[in-house]
Amino acid sequence: MTRILVADEHALYRTGLRTILQAALPQAEILEAADFDGLMRNLMEDQPIQLVLVSLSLTGSSDPQIIWDFKRASTTTRYVVISSNATFDQVLHYVAEGFHGFISKLQRDDEIIEAVKEALAGRLAIPRGLTPFGSAADSYRSRETPQRRISSQQDPFGLTRRQKDVLSLLADGLSNREIAQALHIAEPTAKIHVSALMRSLNVRNRTEAAVLAKDLIRILKVDPTT
Repeated sequence: MTRILVADEHALYRTGLRTILQAALPQAEILEAADFDGLMRNLMEDQPIQLVLVSLSLTGSSDPQIIWDFKRASTTTRYVVISSNATFDQVLHYVAEGFHGFISKLQRDDEIIEAVKEALAGRLAIPRGLTPFGSAADSYRSRETPQRRISSQQDPFGLTRRQKDVLSLLADGLSNREIAQALHIAEPTAKIHVSALMRSLNVRNRTEAAVLAKDLIRILKVDPTT
């Protein structure tokens, strides 16, 4: 049985998150921890926990390196940060230290469920709207605007110019490390771009993304706005 631990200091949020997880994943066991000691006790139980959704404020430290305390307790568990807000750089720092993603408390229930499923499947869970130019809160507040202006940097598929660069390299079969080297960016940054791109294309893995990319590249290159 899949076991998921919700570790947050706010009882109301824990209850709400547990409720939506139980409805979407009825075969999973949803556990709760209200403090750091409770989190660590759960991790050191004989029965393994597959996923922990953790608020770092519960731990008393905002330093992402605290993940190494978690990993010493359970090396097989995946860990995702939950918070009301974070910048792209902060999320990047979480991933660089070893976290498996970030969930914003401002996300819709279906988006949180999707992120949990991504993490359980071994993929990074990153909010769709999070970009290097804004925070998670900015991204979700922008949804309240009835009409959003479409940036000239985006194509009909919703890809930015940086995502197009990643798309081209992905089509060539390059790894995240090779993409990072080619674009002169950090490997965790490349990893986040690839994850965001795969979600935008609605594909399940890199192979599907590469196949679809070969068809899209021809279209994107003839787009006069690119």
